Amino acid sequence: MTDKHILVAGAGIVGISCAIWLQRAGYHVTVVDRAGPASGTSHGNAGVLAAGAVVPVTVPGLMRKAPGMLMDRDAPLFLRWSYLPKLLPFLTRYMGYATDAHVDHYAQAMSTLLLDSAAQHRALAAGTPAERFVSDEDYCFGYAKRADFDADRYGWGGFVA
Repeated sequence: MTDKHILVAGAGIVGISCAIWLQRAGYHVTVVDRAGPASGTSHGNAGVLAAGAVVPVTVPGLMRKAPGMLMDRDAPLFLRWSYLPKLLPFLTRYMGYATDAHVDHYAQAMSTLLLDSAAQHRALAAGTPAERFVSDEDYCFGYAKRADFDADRYGWGGFVA
């Protein structure tokens, strides 16, 4: 065990994964999170290592959805209106990525990064009580309307992978 102490900021899947690997490497680790384990971005995936994760938020048609997302606290583009003047330059550039070409580029890059995610999670959970929860299973999504399914086309092969 080393005398080095490492502070990990964030108790989501990335922070906890880093902490486990650091502990296994012999470091003393402290994890801090302002809201507690898995209460931030990690809570929404329900434990699924999903291929759909390679699709960015910035897809064509986002401009039509953005106003509603800006009002919804659980949406990826939620905004405190007092921040709008400062964020306008960023949001303008961000919306410029809502193109087929960017989705294809992003999906290719994410596919490469996530290719072995199941194996990585198995290795991470090895020897812990969580090991029994990592398995290969199928899952499905339900849609209320055909238009909702069509709007999610990038997750079902509407990109080059």
